[in-house]
Amino acid sequence: MTDPYDNPQPVLHTVTDRGAPLTLRPARLGDAPGVLVACTDPETLRWTTVPLDYDHEKAVGFVTGYAPGWWERRQGAAFVLADADDAYVGQIDLRVSGDPQVADVGFLTAPHARGHGYMSAALRAVAEWGIRELGLARVEWKAHVGNDGSRRVAERAGFTYEGVQRNGCAHRGERRDAWTAALVREDLDSGEEKA
Repeated sequence: MTDPYDNPQPVLHTVTDRGAPLTLRPARLGDAPGVLVACTDPETLRWTTVPLDYDHEKAVGFVTGYAPGWWERRQGAAFVLADADDAYVGQIDLRVSGDPQVADVGFLTAPHARGHGYMSAALRAVAEWGIRELGLARVEWKAHVGNDGSRRVAERAGFTYEGVQRNGCAHRGERRDAWTAALVREDLDSGEEKA
């Protein structure tokens, strides 16, 4: 079996539960304005570790350095979510941990694109791709307790809720309890979707 990292980062295609096409692709410089809007949104700042002083320079750094860096380091992949018009609607990272068969995910949806099913479709596609193409046994999701939107995304993507991890997340200098869920290889092999 060839190492997938020997090839360019793939482009993934999926559809939302409403039938809208969605492309998951490497970030481009033209995505920086959309990244900036998403990363300065109050809800994004409330629930993620995006820096509070996010600016255009950081958005450009994301699309030119951070996002391609995961693939270049052979530690996962960062994808931009693009709608049918190839417009930025969000981003998702699949990050391989110290255990090469386990990855976690991080994602955010652009404010104008929330509630359209983009992220649930993207999360499922990225998790399945990671399991099938990168040989992962487990893809983990974690969010601050109370981040109901993120939890709905994980549930709709077929992740099985596993519980609360006390002090499981660091957020702006504080520890917070975290919800945890996972999608494992057996979930795909059995054809079952967990909710």
